[in-house]
Amino acid sequence: MNVPATMLAGATGRDFEHLRDQADRFGCPVLVLEQRLALDLSSSKSSLGSVERMHALATAAVRLGASHISVALKADNDEPSLERVASIVREVMAEVEQYELTMMLLPQEGLTDDPERLMALVKLVGGFRIGIQPSIKHAMAHGGLEATMRRLAPYAASVVADDVKLIPELVELLQAVGYENTIALHPIRANQLGSWKTMRDVLHTAIHGESEA
Repeated sequence: MNVPATMLAGATGRDFEHLRDQADRFGCPVLVLEQRLALDLSSSKSSLGSVERMHALATAAVRLGASHISVALKADNDEPSLERVASIVREVMAEVEQYELTMMLLPQEGLTDDPERLMALVKLVGGFRIGIQPSIKHAMAHGGLEATMRRLAPYAASVVADDVKLIPELVELLQAVGYENTIALHPIRANQLGSWKTMRDVLHTAIHGESEA
């Protein structure tokens, strides 16, 4: 299960424990803590609060029993920004690695919107616990599903399936390139249970070749 960080606003330690225990009880453990509201790294001043937030996310992920955090980062698309953001993320990664977590970067308008720049940032940060969480819609907007996913899949610790019509094609593509990590379902109408069920059934059929009983 992927949990948005916004859902945990104001949560106490007991709330974290309850969510973790209930998720484990129903066989749906928390895998990823998501920070989809972009953290501002566009200046030294704005970066201070964003760095604190990333450290807090890592701590929260441990309390939830999650193995990954995913973050969207806001920064200009230029070389000085690339170097600065890489340096900041590298510093945060020291704690992430200490907790044995993996940090995934979400595509975001600006520095990490273009797939090539996103990969460049991951390479510049370095290490085995930094990756990308690409999505179907982002890939379709940047060269097409096949071309973009083939480039990003080696760096992906999770892939977001946010277009039900393209889930079968996504699964086939990821299997072809040897992808073995998770696929996260993100329906457009997240508040409607039917959307989740439809996407789950389509994903199950794409992977196993038959409808789920």
